[in-house]
Amino acid sequence: MYRYFLPVVLLSNICLAQNLVVNGGFERPTPSSDGILQVSIKPCTFSNQAAALNTNALGWRTFDTHTPDLLEWDSTNSCPTFPAPRKGKRMVGLVMYHPFQDGQFTFDYHELIQGTLAKPLEKGKTYTVSFWVYTNDSLGVQHLTKVFGRGAFARVKDGSLPLGGFRAILCGNFGFYFSNNKIQTREEFMQSQLDFPVRPQLNHLEIVDTKGAWLKISLTYKADQSYKYFLFGNFFSDAVTPINMGEDERMQLDERNQKLQFWSKKKRIGYYLFDDFAVVENTETNIEQALVNEKRYTFEAALLFDTGSSDLKPESRPAIDALANTLLKNPAIKIEIGGFTDDV
Repeated sequence: MYRYFLPVVLLSNICLAQNLVVNGGFERPTPSSDGILQVSIKPCTFSNQAAALNTNALGWRTFDTHTPDLLEWDSTNSCPTFPAPRKGKRMVGLVMYHPFQDGQFTFDYHELIQGTLAKPLEKGKTYTVSFWVYTNDSLGVQHLTKVFGRGAFARVKDGSLPLGGFRAILCGNFGFYFSNNKIQTREEFMQSQLDFPVRPQLNHLEIVDTKGAWLKISLTYKADQSYKYFLFGNFFSDAVTPINMGEDERMQLDERNQKLQFWSKKKRIGYYLFDDFAVVENTETNIEQALVNEKRYTFEAALLFDTGSSDLKPESRPAIDALANTLLKNPAIKIEIGGFTDDV
């Protein structure tokens, strides 16, 4: 039977479960800098350019050849084109599926964005990585209409397929690639993927259907080293990306589109809105790993109370619950708890 010592640091001014993603909801603008022109964002409109994100969302960046939408909600106009953000006034729209057979490139077109972490991930620690996502049947069509104009609705008669134009698609492969380097915004990333593919450490493979409402997706990641940034998007070929289309119809449309002129193709589009990215240290998992492997654990910023009081604050409850759950899962563990206050 083992005994464990848990030093407990009791602090009153540190937030529990800190979200490490800088500006996870895209609300904070990038401070203006000399020589850098900030692109203005028109509310209720697809921004449709990299510069909108690169110069207006603190901590975020994208590739110059991509056209993600930094979308700003205006409650007075109700923004009929797209829904309200999950929180605040801003969100981002990304193309997650658009095969090369339907477009004008030799590679699939996906949009990726890079986020910044307030402090690096720590090797060996476990984190909960989450985001909120939304889509519906009209968003992708509206986005491509903005990009290409009404001329893309060329009518092509085909007895086995719907008429030409756009088709909204639901897809999977929502991935996170953690790294220590900022992206080179001039890179044509999807072209590079053909020869030097980057594979995300964390990937949600299943088709994402939000059913016209905001949906939270959470993943668990154990850091294999320290990381400062993450790149988010679809890193995989559309040929292997799960979609809500049967294989026979998919192959038939692939083959057909490759034979047609650009404006006559039926363009498939998987387009999603994103908000509130978060990377949070998984306290319960880290407690268990530390007790089993290191025989000790320190609450560095979890157990909080006011000066002159011995009553723990409500925000301390998750840390206590995490410890309790760990002990319930490992009944052989016996612990000794010690702690100290600050100099006040």
